[in-house]
Amino acid sequence: MATLELWLEEFRALGYVTGSEMRVLEQQDDTVPDAGLIVVDLSKAATISYLQPVDGSGGAWKVTMEARDTTIELGPVELLNLGNEVNVLSALCAFLEVKSRALLALKAGC
Repeated sequence: MATLELWLEEFRALGYVTGSEMRVLEQQDDTVPDAGLIVVDLSKAATISYLQPVDGSGGAWKVTMEARDTTIELGPVELLNLGNEVNVLSALCAFLEVKSRALLALKAGC
């Protein structure tokens, strides 16, 4: 989890503009101690999205978007802002993949 916190801070320092709240949460996984995932609350989507590594993928990550209970209606500016949040979410996922693959390569070289 500490590594994810550092990576999230490094990503934030890149300056992406988003209205989303991003945080690291502990992942309930008995096989991997101190595992975590990154949760992103999209401001206008009324849903929670979370990013986590894909098991056995060599460092790939995926984004899961939970179902919404309600319909959302957005005007053009709100929709554009939501689209930007999704773009930043994609950039975060790609950033985490790069960091994970580099970490795995470092561990393999030890």
